[in-house]
Amino acid sequence: MDNWQQELRQRFELWLDRLDAAPPPENEHSAIETPDLYAFYEALCILGSDVRKGTRRSHDTLVRFGETLHRFEQHLEVVGERLSRQEQDRSRADDDRQRAFLIPYAEMLERLVRLEARLDHPPRPGWLNAGRQWTDAWQNFHQGFTLLREHFEALLNQSGIVKMNTIGEVFDPTRMKAVVVEERNHCEHNTVTEELSAGFLLKGEVIKFAEVKIAVKKGED
Repeated sequence: MDNWQQELRQRFELWLDRLDAAPPPENEHSAIETPDLYAFYEALCILGSDVRKGTRRSHDTLVRFGETLHRFEQHLEVVGERLSRQEQDRSRADDDRQRAFLIPYAEMLERLVRLEARLDHPPRPGWLNAGRQWTDAWQNFHQGFTLLREHFEALLNQSGIVKMNTIGEVFDPTRMKAVVVEERNHCEHNTVTEELSAGFLLKGEVIKFAEVKIAVKKGED
């Protein structure tokens, strides 16, 4: 046997001898102290007090947070109302600008309609306008003018402008002005018999009142 093996064996035997000579270990439970119920109760009371304090602090914090949130909601409501009013004012201003811009075009359409009605009656033949050639030229001019009026009216309709229908309708003071009132027994009371000036609507709202002649019956207001 080699020297290192002998030395290792001797050390192992020496360790075994020391292990046998060591006193037995004491009972593990003997090292544990007997529980102190009062100390446990005191610790529990301290813990409960800390919890109550923490609960009160949490409650106070939540109350303050709720108050802050309520003030913030009120502020948001004020801001929302202000923005809504600004949007309404801006919308009304835009409508007013659009109305002011389109009214002259509606009046121009009315003049075109009147001119077109006059073109239905060509001038009497004379030495300057006698012959078939003049009649054909007048008809071509009339047709071209009618096409121009129709295209112009279509453009206004696309912009939301619509001409009112008044003839034969019951007089509506929210859309019409009664310029002439005449008594007629064979017509319904307050019926429009003639349109003196056309009225126009912009997206359902009146931008120009129609001036009309209405018929009334005797003895009725």
